[in-house]
Amino acid sequence: MDNGDWDEVARRYENFDLDRAVRRPISDWWLRCAANDSKSPDELIRAKVTAARVDGVSWQRIGELLGLPEAEAQQRYDTPAQPS
Repeated sequence: MDNGDWDEVARRYENFDLDRAVRRPISDWWLRCAANDSKSPDELIRAKVTAARVDGVSWQRIGELLGLPEAEAQQRYDTPAQPS
């Protein structure tokens, strides 16, 4: 990063309005991380989906994070894992 980039970061930080920020449950972030890691096993993603649901994250949002339609996300992760 050059100084111009850091100046922009500083400007955004100084002008950040916490009252207008979008607040999301931490489980939303954990689910996003698990979904974006191609090495995440299905059991880990399922656990993060369960935590997100406990935190009140909607199936629509879970689908967005997983890159799935809402109905497919719910169908895939709203049931216990089937033994292999």
